[in-house]
Amino acid sequence: MSEIKKIPVFPLPIVVFPDEEIRLHIFEPRYKQLIKDCQEKGIVFGIVPVLNSKMMDTGSIVRLEEIVKEYDDGRKDIKLSSHGLFRVIDFHSKWPGKLYSAVDMEMLDFEMSRNQELDQKVMDLFNDLCELNHVKPFHPISWDQFVSFKLGHYVGFSIEEEYRFCTLITEEERLNKLVQQLEYMIEQSKQRQEWLKRMNMNGEFRNFDLKDLK
Repeated sequence: MSEIKKIPVFPLPIVVFPDEEIRLHIFEPRYKQLIKDCQEKGIVFGIVPVLNSKMMDTGSIVRLEEIVKEYDDGRKDIKLSSHGLFRVIDFHSKWPGKLYSAVDMEMLDFEMSRNQELDQKVMDLFNDLCELNHVKPFHPISWDQFVSFKLGHYVGFSIEEEYRFCTLITEEERLNKLVQQLEYMIEQSKQRQEWLKRMNMNGEFRNFDLKDLK
């Protein structure tokens, strides 16, 4: 079992995956205080998802990377980087002497071994989905350094599905979940395109070769 540690915590209605960059606008006094402590003391903190008004029991360790903009009233635009996942052991409404809350937590170990066949299948399906919808992700995917978490926000998961995906332990489980979701999204995209095609029909004369029906 990992060592149990106490860290500041920032509950938010988002899921943060390992090695992700997060951009936040900070305006509440307790979190302005937290970011100030990060600046001055170099501390890390946790972001824990809040789903349906309930704080989940798996969160992400994050570190302040940059204050992009600071406003006259103390609000801040910041960049964070995530560095692994943890399990919440206990919640404390206040860190001693601070406005922000805290958790007792232990780090989680995730199996990250590569599966080239599944990696390739995920890559092909994802590229097919992007091509069908004429889109590409904001952050390009580096396929030679690919891990499943890189696609967590890009395959149409709901936030609840993102959280369940985030808590899967093995890379094979996560890759298989991506394959399942991508196949679903591709089918939905094809149906949507067929619907758009039908909606855009303008009374053209349709010609069928009826010999194919014999």
